[in-house]
Amino acid sequence: MAETLFQKARIIYMSKMNALLDKGVNTPEGFKQHIRDVESAMADLRAGVDEAVGTGNGYKRQINELTSQRASKQSDIDLMLGDSDPSNDEAALQLQLKVGDLDEQITSLQQLQADNETETAQLQQAVNQLEKKHQEMIQDLDRITLKAASTKARDRASSALEAAVAISNTVGSVDNIEGRIDHDNDVAKARFDRVVGGLQTEASPEEAAKLARAKAALEARRAQIAGAAATPAADAVAAPSA
Repeated sequence: MAETLFQKARIIYMSKMNALLDKGVNTPEGFKQHIRDVESAMADLRAGVDEAVGTGNGYKRQINELTSQRASKQSDIDLMLGDSDPSNDEAALQLQLKVGDLDEQITSLQQLQADNETETAQLQQAVNQLEKKHQEMIQDLDRITLKAASTKARDRASSALEAAVAISNTVGSVDNIEGRIDHDNDVAKARFDRVVGGLQTEASPEEAAKLARAKAALEARRAQIAGAAATPAADAVAAPSA
């Protein structure tokens, strides 16, 4: 039963791999999904290889156990045949029958082991083939992605140029725009000067006198400061030298 299930699993794995290798895609998104499908199949195939290796190890273990049992029984047979006691012949015969059964079991297991090794090698070959295909697909995806990005960039540039051409054909020249702005600025300046001019008034005689006094006070203070600065310098010149 285990061998039958294993064979069915192998058929499923192989058919799945062949279907993936033959699958065609025509878009970057579909290609990415195809890569994910291949990666899933690789995981299944590796699991199949692990199962096959485990099964083969089980066969080896059973063969070793049966071979050990056969050697033990054969040793007992040789012992009874060599003791010159005819009463042991029947026991030796029974042991020989068991040795025959063990030989049949060992032969059967050896055949299963050989078949398992063949199928394991086929599964491993499928894994290697799919891994190689996966590497090629990754490289193809990089190339496709770069081409797709380049195409999108050209499309965006073309759209921008088309928009620029459309704008230049529908909007007036820069000179017309600047002329309209200059005109609006002249109107605004004239209005501003008119409003400011209306706010200005002549100073009263009292305010004019107040301003004159403030200016005279500033000039007197400036002269005072200049005189104070000149006095130490004159004293230094008049003093006798040491």
